[in-house]
Amino acid sequence: MPIPNALLDADPASPMVILENRWYNALVSGLAVSPAMFQISQPAAPLAPSDLALWAYQNVLPPASLTFRRPPPSATTFFREYAAVASQIQFPASTFRKDIGEQVYAEWTAELATILPPPTLHELPALFESWALLNAPSVAGVGVADLTEMALIDDAQHALDPYLDPSPRPADFLGTYERLQQTLAVALEAQVSLDSNTTSSDVTATWTGGVDTGVGGLWTGDDGSPRLSQKFATSRVVVDTTFAGATVWPSTPGAWYDSALLHLAFSSPATPPWLPKAHPNWTEAFGPEGSLRYLIPSFSVVDGIQATITSSAAYTRTEQKTIRDQAAAGLWPFYAPNSTAVSNTMSFGAVSGMTIKTTSQRGNPLVLGANVLGVAQYLGAR
Repeated sequence: MPIPNALLDADPASPMVILENRWYNALVSGLAVSPAMFQISQPAAPLAPSDLALWAYQNVLPPASLTFRRPPPSATTFFREYAAVASQIQFPASTFRKDIGEQVYAEWTAELATILPPPTLHELPALFESWALLNAPSVAGVGVADLTEMALIDDAQHALDPYLDPSPRPADFLGTYERLQQTLAVALEAQVSLDSNTTSSDVTATWTGGVDTGVGGLWTGDDGSPRLSQKFATSRVVVDTTFAGATVWPSTPGAWYDSALLHLAFSSPATPPWLPKAHPNWTEAFGPEGSLRYLIPSFSVVDGIQATITSSAAYTRTEQKTIRDQAAAGLWPFYAPNSTAVSNTMSFGAVSGMTIKTTSQRGNPLVLGANVLGVAQYLGAR
């Protein structure tokens, strides 16, 4: 999966990028996930305890980056882009007419007029097949294929209606928040360790080829370039983390989504099935900068974090105060803000060294990462 040129400008020499790469490799090893698809999600803050919050977390489109800094609520969503594509797909009756020929079409239309009550669109493929095998066997295959495609598109587009009404249903996904909690309650413990002196920073064999445009700094809101973050990243950093439970949570869209329609749209860039002046068109949806180029089939979710992060650097009193002041907003590598469920605390050595402890209470799932696939792999197209 080649990466768009616009994403190739990350500074691989940045100390925070190098440290983040080490953290990425530590997660891949500790969680037994694949670098061919794994992506870090930030912030790893507890999900709000509701199905709607869980589904909203799933209803995203990931960037081609090893780290995904979560977008604002106003950002485009999987549902929105899928619905936009679905609205641009059609299979006109004129194409069916052309494919089976004028004479066969006239005979078939006459046959349909004798059937009462009139058959539904979904009954037409089977009816046409039975009729054509006796009356026009040479076009039976193409006629059935055309009518089946018409029915598929009609089904998929009508499935969206309840989600596009003036009082729409939320874009749902299979699985509930309660079920996620139950799964984590019996999930196995996982441990992730990092020592910046020994953990590799080589991420060239990952699905992005090492591109990571989402790297932050020591605290939430820091872009990784201020001097304090540089000092932290260039010191020896050791991370020891235990998750009380870790699981892979499938992200399967609800009734609004039809994989066959998306497969049809992806595999057939011509008109039809695309409208003549489609917007979005195939390139806007699936091209090198397409909105649906990457999709998420599953997430890595954890519960009960007990993490100790140490830095060997010497921090002045002013720097210590700055870090303490920023800690409530969340600190590397989770960036989970302080709350009733999460605590970020730190202590400093008399001469040098800093120890950060990040903990979260059990029963509060946190999304640590996602598995990302290109649209072709997601659809099983190749």
